[in-house]
Amino acid sequence: MTVHIALLRGVNAAGNRQVTADELNALLAELGCAEVRTGPKVGDLVFASGEQTGAELQAQIETALMDRLALRTDVYVRTAEAWRAMVAANPFPEFAAQDPGWLMTLFLKDAPDKKAVGALRAAIRGREQVRAESRQLYAAYPDGVGGSKLTNGLIEKTLGARITGRNWTTVLALAEMLG
Repeated sequence: MTVHIALLRGVNAAGNRQVTADELNALLAELGCAEVRTGPKVGDLVFASGEQTGAELQAQIETALMDRLALRTDVYVRTAEAWRAMVAANPFPEFAAQDPGWLMTLFLKDAPDKKAVGALRAAIRGREQVRAESRQLYAAYPDGVGGSKLTNGLIEKTLGARITGRNWTTVLALAEMLG
């Protein structure tokens, strides 16, 4: 069995169907996942699974969410090994130590195009910084996320891909759940 983390985009956000941790845990158990635990947020799940790839799990969970809970959302799956590597690859360790709530990790299903990442960097109008690593972006928001022009909408439009984000505090809490 391989341990995975699944991140659900926009779960329980305004306008979306509200789901409980118990519903999500039961859904993953029905899909054959074991040791299902909810992370710091309802849409963060840690579980063990058989031989399915992350892409297979993403598709399977997305379909089950729609079929069983009438919830249409994107799911981003990483193995425990990939999660630990992502934490170790953080290009902003000093910023993370000072302001972990303002360092965001933005998850994609596929690695972003290098030209698109360059265009995203060129679109930044504030002091934010962005670095790409594998299937995620690290975005440092020294003046806070709320007033930033580097919004998820701008990121998605520039990259041509949907994302979900977690702040560094949440990323580390999920890493701790991996043991």
